[in-house]
Amino acid sequence: MLEKKQSIWFSVLSAAIIFVIVAILFRSFSALDYQWDFSVLAPYIWLDSKDGAGPGLFLQGLWVTLKISFESIIFGSVLGVVIGLLLVGKEKVSRFAALIYVDIFRNTPVLVQLYVAYFIVGTAFNLSGMVAGVMTMSFFCAAYVAEIFRGTIVHFEKGQIDAARALGLSPLQVARHVIAPQALRNMLPPLIGQFVSLIKDSSLLSVVAIPELTKEAQNAVTVTFRSFETWFFIALLYLFVNTVVSLLGRFLEKKLSASFKV
Repeated sequence: MLEKKQSIWFSVLSAAIIFVIVAILFRSFSALDYQWDFSVLAPYIWLDSKDGAGPGLFLQGLWVTLKISFESIIFGSVLGVVIGLLLVGKEKVSRFAALIYVDIFRNTPVLVQLYVAYFIVGTAFNLSGMVAGVMTMSFFCAAYVAEIFRGTIVHFEKGQIDAARALGLSPLQVARHVIAPQALRNMLPPLIGQFVSLIKDSSLLSVVAIPELTKEAQNAVTVTFRSFETWFFIALLYLFVNTVVSLLGRFLEKKLSASFKV
């Protein structure tokens, strides 16, 4: 009975919060003396036949954003697992080096990392903006993946490993059949959250003139002078992409949970 009353109060509180947010937004937009015109964005979304009939600058920028994000997630995840293994290892020097790496990339702004990668490292090694951007986002992602991996492995139930060894499983079999399925299931929610954050952080690459979504939006604003319409539409594109990623993560999480129960 107590749980039922609590759920009712939570529902009422949630509805009240939503109402307040909607009221604030409605009041804010009503007081805004601005004539909305989203039609000016049409050429930036899709070019008509006389201009070549194809994706506009926004969709081209979205493709660059997805490409950079995907590459950074792949490279960052692989590197993050390697660093995570060093963090949980017993060798002190490599563990200390991995800890320093994680602390540096987690505790400094990614924008500063991007400046260092592009203007300092990139100048020394003649790196393009795209390479410097992917490198920065990969290293940044790897630090968080490493910490997620470390936290999952450290809190793994050791009794299951002992039981698997008692059954005669080799260390490789224990890692593959006992540790990996459960670790992946536990890591997936924070990993998806990190990947969503990485996609949003890719907007910072506009400062080094990479033609991703945010950079193309800035170009559109300078031509159309329609900043509200432009940024609202760009926000919807980011919302759509990250919602798809989040839904995919929940789907995989349910699949892993179902297969583990079986």
